[in-house]
Amino acid sequence: MSRPLALVAGAGGVLGGSLARQFSGSGYEVVGLRRADCDLADGDAVAQAIAALIERHGPVDTLLYNAGHLAVAPFLELEASALRECLEAGPVGAAHCARAVLPGMLAVGRGNLLFTGATASLRGSARFAAMATGKFALRGLVQSLAREFHPQGIHVAHVVLDGMLRGSVAASRYVAGEAPVMTPDGVAANFLWLAQQAPFAWTQELDLRTAWEKF
Repeated sequence: MSRPLALVAGAGGVLGGSLARQFSGSGYEVVGLRRADCDLADGDAVAQAIAALIERHGPVDTLLYNAGHLAVAPFLELEASALRECLEAGPVGAAHCARAVLPGMLAVGRGNLLFTGATASLRGSARFAAMATGKFALRGLVQSLAREFHPQGIHVAHVVLDGMLRGSVAASRYVAGEAPVMTPDGVAANFLWLAQQAPFAWTQELDLRTAWEKF
């Protein structure tokens, strides 16, 4: 019996690696899609790349959409390109990937679409206008997909990472000293838990943070 296939879109970085290890260790075949492999903002390129992966490995059981773009700047200094990149890495790329894997999931009546969010998915902070725009839009897309595809057997969930990941570029830039940060393996374990949920109690949004988070 073939193993279920997990596709990590945005496989670079610390969380992408942890997702690959968690799912591989739990019996999934894992393939990654990095920016170097495909421009996620290019719908045709995404469709072709994922079609090639499906032809080689079989239909995707779980899409782990982990792409993003970190843009931090005062609003009056924010370049239009930064806003565009956040939108392309967020809702645009996510929509392209979802569109490419959904037909195979619908054909068998099951599957998972799991998306990585951030603090900026819930609140826009000063200097984070571009990132908040992209992450807010991604969250809205996920809510719409959930309401459309949950009844057809596809689990759609959004994971809010309210904090920094150990070893990430953001943590190296904004976390001082021994301040607590989330571990990528701990976050990835929650994605695996979501993929294994029964449809009688599906989580649509999961909010993760350290125990020391200041509310």
